[in-house]
Amino acid sequence: AALAQLVVEAAAEAVASGGRFALGLSGGSLVELLARELPPALSAAPGADPARWLVAFCDERLVPPEHPDSTYGAYRVRRAPGG
Repeated sequence: AALAQLVVEAAAEAVASGGRFALGLSGGSLVELLARELPPALSAAPGADPARWLVAFCDERLVPPEHPDSTYGAYRVRRAPGG
């Protein structure tokens, strides 16, 4: 929860300054943690507008999103409803 809160606070600050928020995501245990903790943290901070985020997958492999080794695919499968 603390990591999600830190991400949301940084995002809100970046968006408020008229810019975008850039976030690099790795895979592994971070996927499940952020899938669980980030949606409620975002709901509590409307200023963190995810539409203004640039998300990069730091350890993405050259595999299709459906492949078990795809970091993007892991996040896509666990995204919040409507996300």
